Amino acid sequence: MGHAPLERVTVIARILTIFSTRSNRLPPAAYLCLYCLTSAVHGQQPPAESATPKTESMLLVVGAPGEQTYEAEFGDWANQWEILCKRQQWTLQSIAPEEETPSGVSQKQRLQSAIQSHVGNSQRLWIVLLGHGTFARNIAKFNLAGEDVSAAELAGWLKPVTTPLVIVNCSSSSGPFMTALAGPNRTVVTATRAGSELNYSRFGKFLSAAISDERADIDHDEEVSLLESFLMASAKTEQFYKDDARLTTEHALLDDNGDGAGTSSDFYQGTRPSKTAKSGKSIDGTSAGKIILFSSPNVAIFSPDQQLRRDAVEQRIEKLRLVKAELSEEVYLDQLEVLVLELAAIYDVAETAQQQSQQLDASSDGSE
Repeated sequence: MGHAPLERVTVIARILTIFSTRSNRLPPAAYLCLYCLTSAVHGQQPPAESATPKTESMLLVVGAPGEQTYEAEFGDWANQWEILCKRQQWTLQSIAPEEETPSGVSQKQRLQSAIQSHVGNSQRLWIVLLGHGTFARNIAKFNLAGEDVSAAELAGWLKPVTTPLVIVNCSSSSGPFMTALAGPNRTVVTATRAGSELNYSRFGKFLSAAISDERADIDHDEEVSLLESFLMASAKTEQFYKDDARLTTEHALLDDNGDGAGTSSDFYQGTRPSKTAKSGKSIDGTSAGKIILFSSPNVAIFSPDQQLRRDAVEQRIEKLRLVKAELSEEVYLDQLEVLVLELAAIYDVAETAQQQSQQLDASSDGSE
């Protein structure tokens, strides 16, 4: 016995209202619940699609440590990023100062060549910088073995790269890298908000831990996003200074709308912005919230096409939520129902494909 249309929409609205106060995304179980409530009425049962993990590439750059203590610490941070790449089956290229290279090829040249080799590639490219930074004469640099690389130089190397980019600079004085590198289809994270924040940065330590920490799952959707990792690392960094009774000397920023202004963690409640920028600029986080770093085994694996369609529908739900006050309740709920059904169907297809794949794997193992 199904729900009457009004009752069905009321159920959907109540569930969405509960979760929208704390999250940009409903838990997968909620989507499936809604789909079960509504699929019998609408009679929609999409065909199954294959679910293929999305491949990405990372350039992991460990800078000149300066002291042995920092060498060990940067090595620990790098190890966490290497584990992430292995778990996600991403392509990893490590650019560390101690690696043997052809005579005369510096770490800076290796980084430039690695970026150039990615031109024309369709994979999302990550550039993660772990180390020290400097700021002098209004020029910010990341310290490498040999000649350092400036924000302007890195921006020039990245101009021909049209693929999606994620750039994470965990060094001190990294703020100017955000202004130089931000742009369309780019997500930039810096450990500091300005070049004048010169002291050694701890943000990289906490971020490297957060990218694999299930406790960073702020919205309880069984996935950890780059946004959630950024928020957890920022909170841990702030707590470090409080516990040590010290003035906070670093303030991390995230930019994913391309304006280069960046947004700090104090602008969020959960994963949703809770403040408005004085300048009137939009708050970052929408794209970073969809860059998934860790998923529990219970979460469906989406094909690239399914991922794009899911993100598009979620953006439409968010836009609808923002104009809710301008619509009558009936119009709002009608539009919401259509979007929730579409989203639930995408989840259903992905989970069906995953179950079929698991059954095939089980059958194959049993026949051996």
